[in-house]
Amino acid sequence: MSYTVPVHKNNASGYSKSLTVYDFRGISISPVLSKIFEHCILDRYCKYFVTSDNQFGFKRESSCAHAVYTLRSVVDYYVNYGSTVNVCSLDLSKAFDKMNRGLFIKLIERHLPNNILSILEWWFAITHVTCVKWCNKFSAFFNLSCGVRQGVVLSPYLFACFIDSVVDKVKSSGVECYVNMRYMSILLCADDILLVAPSVTSL
Repeated sequence: MSYTVPVHKNNASGYSKSLTVYDFRGISISPVLSKIFEHCILDRYCKYFVTSDNQFGFKRESSCAHAVYTLRSVVDYYVNYGSTVNVCSLDLSKAFDKMNRGLFIKLIERHLPNNILSILEWWFAITHVTCVKWCNKFSAFFNLSCGVRQGVVLSPYLFACFIDSVVDKVKSSGVECYVNMRYMSILLCADDILLVAPSVTSL
């Protein structure tokens, strides 16, 4: 079992305004055994969790800074050749919390072995029970009907697999923005999405 700690989303003082539930991010604190088990899955089955080169989040030696640098390079490339560039930034609201069980369909499409799929399904069932810790007080335990928990080892990789198909959707849209034969119409860093297009209509 895990417990969830509400963490204030920004550095502003909690006394500066009326706080709501939307001002906090729930971080799950899991047992060490759970973390070891999930690291073992990642170590043995990492090839099934590989995502598009357009996803900069949840990868070694890659970060949001790399996504921003890539965007800047794309913009400079097109401007230098006399073309306009239009950019749209999307931030998915509560993306981790709202992710549904369509995740398993994505994992099946990645040909994840059946035994690991069964284990993950069981793992989700038994670990989607949590309580909230506030100071030294604990709430009653309750079930989470959807989403993956932030602070859990596997969660970012599962989310990246879940959202990776968005890249394929954009590629199939017919909007083309290439730099050195690399498709650059969409850049992702975790749940932050940047769309790049040559015109507002295309965007």
